[in-house]
Amino acid sequence: MNRLPTTALLVLRSLFVLCTAALLAAVLLSCGSSSATIANNQIASHRIALVAPVHSAEQAEAMRIGAEAAARQFGLELNYAPFESNEDAAEQLAAAIALLEQGAEALLIAPADEETLRAVGQYGTDRGIPVIALNDERMPRGVGGAIAIDNEEAGRQAGKALAELLDGKGNVALLKPDRNDPGLVLREQGILEALSKYPSIQVKEGSVCGNLRDACWVAAKSMLDNERLDGAIALQSVASLGLADEVRRRSEAEQFKLVAFGSEREQLELLQEGVIHQLVVQSDFSTGYIGVEQAVSLLAGGVIGKPTLLETRVVDADNMFWMNNQKLLFPFVH
Repeated sequence: MNRLPTTALLVLRSLFVLCTAALLAAVLLSCGSSSATIANNQIASHRIALVAPVHSAEQAEAMRIGAEAAARQFGLELNYAPFESNEDAAEQLAAAIALLEQGAEALLIAPADEETLRAVGQYGTDRGIPVIALNDERMPRGVGGAIAIDNEEAGRQAGKALAELLDGKGNVALLKPDRNDPGLVLREQGILEALSKYPSIQVKEGSVCGNLRDACWVAAKSMLDNERLDGAIALQSVASLGLADEVRRRSEAEQFKLVAFGSEREQLELLQEGVIHQLVVQSDFSTGYIGVEQAVSLLAGGVIGKPTLLETRVVDADNMFWMNNQKLLFPFVH
């Protein structure tokens, strides 16, 4: 199938966003349930807060759009705390505490680390304020709800995708984050489980990098210098961009099979160009939307009980414009 030029991809993306935004607005106005109406009447005066993830501007924006859509439906005021690329866990925790001290009655947070989540949960417990974790299935004391993907299953999807791209044989490696994140540990376990089913695939020593693209490029260069690899999986979006930079520098985009997680604009362009071959994607819009729904339930005295796990799907340049994949790739479709 012929691939669209990047400019055409962006035009189609823009047209789709405009159309689906209008459709979403119509749906929200026309199909509110009776339970939603009751909840709306009960908590119309409440103010809730959303604390964005760090180092993930596009994911944060999609979460914000989803949360704002739900806040409008339930008649809530939503306060939002974004972050600059150089800000990290300390700034995120400070922003969360500030929002709670300013009167937020429920808090949604995509935590930078477990310490941040536990601290915010404890603060919420001490003051009777519901806390909902986004992109994190941990529910320590004080965290009443959680929305995340099944990271182990997402890892299995990525591992299977890479194995099929390589026809079940070759040398592969993982480009991983340099921090200990339980969700990403599960993601890695899923990848290795899937790859273990292919005896002719050898998993070589990979590399790690942090939150800077240049650092991930250096890590990718070192990884490819040290091993003859046929493909790799990048566990985070920034790692995939750094690895893609090195693959393009070596002019190996067609031969080297790259699988990644995420749906950032540049990742979609690289998918369309054939530098990234498969993406495991999730709906960040739904994460924000469901987070507000859970806040509504907790404010009304409900109990969530266990994490809500969202679906992930593998997309490529040929199926990325299929309607069912649009709901995951673009943040205006719920």
